[in-house]
Amino acid sequence: MKRFTAILAGAAALSALGAVSATEATAQASTAATATKTCVYGFEGILRTQLCATVDGDQVWLSGYATPVAISWTPQTVSFDLTAGIVGGASLGTDTPNVVIPVGGRPVGYVAGTAPCGSTVTGTFSVTKWGWPPSTATVSVPVPC
Repeated sequence: MKRFTAILAGAAALSALGAVSATEATAQASTAATATKTCVYGFEGILRTQLCATVDGDQVWLSGYATPVAISWTPQTVSFDLTAGIVGGASLGTDTPNVVIPVGGRPVGYVAGTAPCGSTVTGTFSVTKWGWPPSTATVSVPVPC
């Protein structure tokens, strides 16, 4: 009888440890999922542009992505302009990279900053290579905190 009681007590202890670990894991997962990401595409010219904005609390990150439209693309250096700012307020920054775009595309540009709760952040990502048609992606995201 003592052995049976000891086995039951051990099983109860292990079960309790497992329940605590599952609760902790659920709490960590719910706090890690607070960021929201919004992505938009620009007009397809020679390149297809995409601009993504991620908001987590009062922190905002914007990043661009460029992909060639033509299958017969030859990798080449292209100029871009990524700007971001708070609507009716300060600029979060500008990035004007010149990068080689491969056949499969690549990330281009990055701007990050802090925005007041309740504000809206807007960003634009454009191809600025002379002689090419415009391809601009624009995104606006709320900062709800």
